[in-house]
Amino acid sequence: MTDNALQQQTIGFGTWPFQDDEATAAVVSAIGVGYRLIDTASRYGNEAAVGRGIARSGVPREQLFVQTKLRGDDHERVGDALKSSLELLGVDYLDSWLIHWPLPMLGKYVDAFEQMLQARDEGLVRQIGVSNFLPEHLDALEERTGERPWTNQIQLDPGLRRDDLVAELRARDINIQAWSPLARGDVGQDAVSKIASDRGLAPAQVMLAWHAAIGSVPIVRSSNPDRQLQNLEAISIHLSDDELAAIAQQPQRELGDFDPRTHDER
Repeated sequence: MTDNALQQQTIGFGTWPFQDDEATAAVVSAIGVGYRLIDTASRYGNEAAVGRGIARSGVPREQLFVQTKLRGDDHERVGDALKSSLELLGVDYLDSWLIHWPLPMLGKYVDAFEQMLQARDEGLVRQIGVSNFLPEHLDALEERTGERPWTNQIQLDPGLRRDDLVAELRARDINIQAWSPLARGDVGQDAVSKIASDRGLAPAQVMLAWHAAIGSVPIVRSSNPDRQLQNLEAISIHLSDDELAAIAQQPQRELGDFDPRTHDER
């Protein structure tokens, strides 16, 4: 991975729920308009299609940041899972490998993290991270291994700011990535909509500018090249202090079915 790929980690391209030719075409298009962080997961079932998109993009592998995730069923077969992901993606190494969910009811995430660190030390993975982890899960990792994940990909948007968790991650020097950064298309939020209207922007652009302002790396998905470019360019939009303060007053919703303490996704 080159410094250029590292510098472009201000936004990532998400590939769920794309499958087969749609996934391949979306990845080719995303890389073509400028995305360099490509995010997938074993559970998405599209690693092979994403790999074909990477290969067909024409961009050298070392200029891309390829990230996938370990599914719950593989917490006890980490080595085999890594081999499968590498083969499906058609790459020799991963830039980033995340534990998709902690699944505390399984109780194997610390063992999995330990084995993933070994893969990193063997040069098969550059960075080991997590997704959907809470402070108690991070504590367990550090107590066993003495290490912290490089990033935590969490559900995050202006209507689900998760201020306490964000502050905790910053204090631990853990990078923040955001899945569902556009609130699953629910952009009818008063502050966001007003800012968008006042500035002639799309509400999604305001949301992505908010992510950039708080230091979150949003993982966005679209198969439309124009929308892909619009999302990419939104990272460069600057929100004023007053606009950020208005968004900070946005009503908040609950995690619901995606609480990492109880969510079972294998």
